[in-house]
Amino acid sequence: MTQLKPIFHNNDNIVDLFRRQIEQHGPNTAVSFQGSDITYQQLGEKSLTLALYLQQQGVRLDECVGLFVEPSIELMVGVWGILESGAAYLPLSPEYPDDRLRYMLENSQCKIIVVQDGLIERLASLVSDDFLDDVVLISFSQINYFYRTNQKPQYYMLTQHASSHNLAYVIYTSGSTGQPKGVMIEHRSIANQMDWLSTKFSLDYKSVILQKTPMSFDAAQWEILASCCGALVVMGDPGIYKNPEKLVDTMIRHGVSMLQGVPTLLLALLDVEKFTQCFTLNQIFSGGEALSKHLAIELSEQLPNCRIINLYGPTECTINSSAHIFDSKDIKNSADTISIGTPIQNTQYYILDKDKKSVAVGDIGELYIAGVGLARGYLHREDLTAERFITHFFDGEEIAQTLYKTGDLAYWNVNGTVQYSGRVDNQVKLRGYRVELDEIKSIIETHNWVNNAAVFLKKDQYTGYQNLISMIELNPREAALMDQGNHDSHHQSKQSRSQVKMQLTNIGCRQDTENLNKSTINLPGKIPLEKQRKLVFSRKSYRFFDGGKITKQDILNALNRKINYEYYSQLSDITYADFGEILRYFGQYLSEKRLLPKYGYASPGALYATQMYFEINGIGNLAPGYYYYHPVHHQLVLVAEKEDSGTIQCKIHFVGKKSAIEPIYKHNIVEVLEMEAGHMVGYFENILPTYGLSIKSSDYLPETMQFFDVDQHDYYLGSFTIVSGTKDVMNDDVSLYLQAHPGQVSDLKAGKYLYEKGQLSFISSEIILKKHVIAINQSVYERASFGISVISTSDEDWLGYINLGRKLQSLQMNDLNIGFMSSGYSSKTGNNLPSATRIKYILNKDVGPSYFFIGGRISDIQIQSDGMNEDLVHMKGPSEIIQDDLVKFLPSYMMPNSIKVIDKMPLTVNGKIDINALLMLEMDCIREEHIEPSNEVERAVLDIWKKGLKRDSISVNADFFELGGNSLIAVSVINKINTTLYCDLPLQIVFSSPTIQKLAQVISKEDNNLTSRLIPFQNQGKRNPIYCWPGLGGYCMNLRLLSEKLGTERDFFGVQAYGINTGETPYKTISEMAAKDVAMIKQHQGDGPYTLWGYSFGARVAFEACYQLEQAGDIVENLYLIAPGSPTVADEQHSIKDNEATFTNKKFLTILYSVFMGTIKGNSLVECLAVVDTKEKFIHFICGLNNQLDTGLVMRIIDIVTMTFEFTYSFNELKQRQLKAPIKIIKATGDDYSFIENNDVFSTIEPVIEQIEANHYTMLKTNIDQLVAVL
Repeated sequence: MTQLKPIFHNNDNIVDLFRRQIEQHGPNTAVSFQGSDITYQQLGEKSLTLALYLQQQGVRLDECVGLFVEPSIELMVGVWGILESGAAYLPLSPEYPDDRLRYMLENSQCKIIVVQDGLIERLASLVSDDFLDDVVLISFSQINYFYRTNQKPQYYMLTQHASSHNLAYVIYTSGSTGQPKGVMIEHRSIANQMDWLSTKFSLDYKSVILQKTPMSFDAAQWEILASCCGALVVMGDPGIYKNPEKLVDTMIRHGVSMLQGVPTLLLALLDVEKFTQCFTLNQIFSGGEALSKHLAIELSEQLPNCRIINLYGPTECTINSSAHIFDSKDIKNSADTISIGTPIQNTQYYILDKDKKSVAVGDIGELYIAGVGLARGYLHREDLTAERFITHFFDGEEIAQTLYKTGDLAYWNVNGTVQYSGRVDNQVKLRGYRVELDEIKSIIETHNWVNNAAVFLKKDQYTGYQNLISMIELNPREAALMDQGNHDSHHQSKQSRSQVKMQLTNIGCRQDTENLNKSTINLPGKIPLEKQRKLVFSRKSYRFFDGGKITKQDILNALNRKINYEYYSQLSDITYADFGEILRYFGQYLSEKRLLPKYGYASPGALYATQMYFEINGIGNLAPGYYYYHPVHHQLVLVAEKEDSGTIQCKIHFVGKKSAIEPIYKHNIVEVLEMEAGHMVGYFENILPTYGLSIKSSDYLPETMQFFDVDQHDYYLGSFTIVSGTKDVMNDDVSLYLQAHPGQVSDLKAGKYLYEKGQLSFISSEIILKKHVIAINQSVYERASFGISVISTSDEDWLGYINLGRKLQSLQMNDLNIGFMSSGYSSKTGNNLPSATRIKYILNKDVGPSYFFIGGRISDIQIQSDGMNEDLVHMKGPSEIIQDDLVKFLPSYMMPNSIKVIDKMPLTVNGKIDINALLMLEMDCIREEHIEPSNEVERAVLDIWKKGLKRDSISVNADFFELGGNSLIAVSVINKINTTLYCDLPLQIVFSSPTIQKLAQVISKEDNNLTSRLIPFQNQGKRNPIYCWPGLGGYCMNLRLLSEKLGTERDFFGVQAYGINTGETPYKTISEMAAKDVAMIKQHQGDGPYTLWGYSFGARVAFEACYQLEQAGDIVENLYLIAPGSPTVADEQHSIKDNEATFTNKKFLTILYSVFMGTIKGNSLVECLAVVDTKEKFIHFICGLNNQLDTGLVMRIIDIVTMTFEFTYSFNELKQRQLKAPIKIIKATGDDYSFIENNDVFSTIEPVIEQIEANHYTMLKTNIDQLVAVL
């Protein structure tokens, strides 16, 4: 408990304080509004006039008088006039919704309303005619008339005066539940509040305070009532709290010294460029929500001479009940949110446990407040008043205290301050844990990218579970986005995959429909050379730097690198094959490890919207003309013919395709297209010397666009010419500045350096910082060792950005194990990315077009990789990156199910985050109904997805990427699908078919014979089918007679072994065989119960299938094991290698023979055993006995028998398999013991055993009737 001694007179009321200011500072300006000022003397006269008029209308002490006015001088007159009349004012903000205003009017039962003339009509529309009949409306025109027609008002004329215990005002607050409730504040409470502000924070005649909070909120009252302390109140325009720029302008214009606001508003002020020019602002008060440490630091850094004060107080305790002055010196030891400090004067804090006992320092309890500031209670709500304003005896005290039960959680810090810890009613049970939503919000807001966060629960409409949802607003100063301020959602989150989908559709290329009726030439060299693949895949935008430390000399070697010519050629020496080889460098390169195609040069957004049109004359057999180079097909498309000039010419015209770039980029479109053209020119500069050629800039020729047959909105970017080799290469025309990151470059201190004539000159310790690069690249910045800013010095405007791209491309093509990634650029239209603004600040001068990129040492493995490790940025936006970062700080049970970035937090009229509006926004994010797989293909894909995505449950209509999939997981998943389901799906399929459902449809179309192993012997039955496995070898033809004898009452399907069909490889275990067969059966039948039969070896598979079905919760109606034992082989055919599947093993050979011939006796078997000792001889022998057998089929059956001959259950495996299904065993005469005999644990129900007088083979032939009889 903390208490300050009283420092004001208990009989003081707020009117007494106000009258003293009129006496002492009458000529001073009291209120300023839109260019009009009013002095304290004038305000006193006008308010006194209203008070006298109200008393004439019979207003009584403690009566509630409504005040319905816009921010204005009249608002101030209305407040003080009502107070001087002895009544309490009820502020009715016109910004409030009509329903809320109507409720406040009716619930308060006020009989008098002071209203601005312009609001009378709206007020009348709010309430019924009956209500208006009982209410007196007092307009300001009436007051003015009363003033003019009566003698000058004097204070002594008042017939009644409020005492300290009378009501001063009523504020309606929503609280946590139910309808708004009116909080009754007495004069002594608000007088204490204002006296404390005056004493503690020097709120006096020197102060200028901005009144910008809507008047119906309790925080607005001390802005309005600051007149009782002598301050100048600047009335902000209506709605000014929603306009940060206007608010800052108002503060600067009026010299505001004190400002209060909710953290959300203060964050918005930081984004206003002129906020740092609020030089008169010496105190900022934050209240209404928790003040984060991050925000407090930023405020103090931008306004170092301004005190930051954190205020706390429920409406029921008169605005502010405690305060804490932020001190940046103590920040290291503070919590993520700033302390709410110590109680104000005449106020006591108690932090109690559930038994109303005080908690120890550091322990969390509920905060209770006592003292002068407590409200009288809730208007017309005695029940709620008794519930929240309790009487309590503390140990050792004889007099009970009235305590307000705040519902807030808090704890004492060791220094005697109090730490807010969330709401009691904001604690929820989630995932088995008691979770505090405010704590999660605070932790999320510690992320330096997050301006504001909101956390709430939303019940999943399908599963019924509570989902934890977080909405965040990015901090534009720390998390810059491409097209900041005009960005699309794909810059905030990559969940939609819109950019990747565009990359995969080759949207930058001319479409095939554009090339109809045009001559197309296939260029030589379509299959790239190994040296080309190696070069293309080595040039990457590197986002990891795994090569270790880098030195100053390493960087200088890269910067000093020159392009060398092994020889010089004439353009006329270049063959058609050479020309095709050169252009192939610019084509697409594919890899099984990549989803996206790879190019040898960089492109903004990897959209490759800059295309090449060649003006050709005398190259190979190509007719003179204008040709488009198609990088996907490695073709030239003749778009226009031209006259033969008689000279050899190869000119390149670069064209930017607007439709390819505009869906992703809103600003700086021409700039990024020109830089891409520069990368392509730089690529030519590095490739052509291999052929003894060079490239030079040509004239700027936009008129050539007429020949290209392109869209009129496409951009001409520039032209270059391939020429004979020459040392007279193009100038760079750039200035280059290196920045060394702290501690990252050996023998080079951190800072910015000018690179000139092969040397580095230190110019500044300031560098481009992490926050100055695009948000998704900031983690790369952290890994980088250095950065380079390139600034164009070209005299020709069209070459400015092209030269920037040339330089980076050339640097990227080093062979020094140094990698680079672009990280920002300037703008022609004032939309600079932060790095460009920063370099101008560092150099302290205006500069030309600029390009910034970061770099570090890379490993050989990175260079050689043809995968997508470096490209994962395409899969993650700020939303996904923040989610990844939060995993490091939040325990799993506190992790939101969904994090969504929104442009701006919706706010209530008092500036707090509007959770209800967020709930409506979140409706757009609700996923579709959870759908279970409906067939075998979907189940198989589901199993692979669950393993790849590490999820226990996935709906078949859920998006792969929304589930956390990325390019690396996609590669693994598609490869696994191809291996498991014997498909040949391209890696890119996950973008066109991103759900299990869609993917399964593609697979089914690719192979519609997935269930072709079910052989339909009978397919007309009305009951669930019988599934029967054949004997060793898995061929079902020996089951045909059995199916015929059973009749047509039930369907009968033979389960053919996998491996019989062409292209199938037999499974290696019974368990794997059964698993695939079970999946196939479930797809075929759907839900159980199932009937399973197995003959001979097939009995083992049927047994295992039954076990797996029951383990999955399915029901097996019957399991029939037919001849589960092996036929007895003659003793002379046994050997020590009985169980080896070799052609020298007589037993194996005998069984293999029986698979095809249906017997283990006869002269043919004797002959077989005598002459066969290899696979080839056996095939020849069997096909000789039956010339209708297909050799390929025989080979495949042999492979299955070879694979499965040694299959058997171990004792432990069988012991673990106990079936619930009814089992019938039909034993054949002369068979050995089966795999389940002599084992009494394999079934919970004693099996029925039938012995028939038929051997292993005749039971399916001549003795078939005996078998059918027992079945």
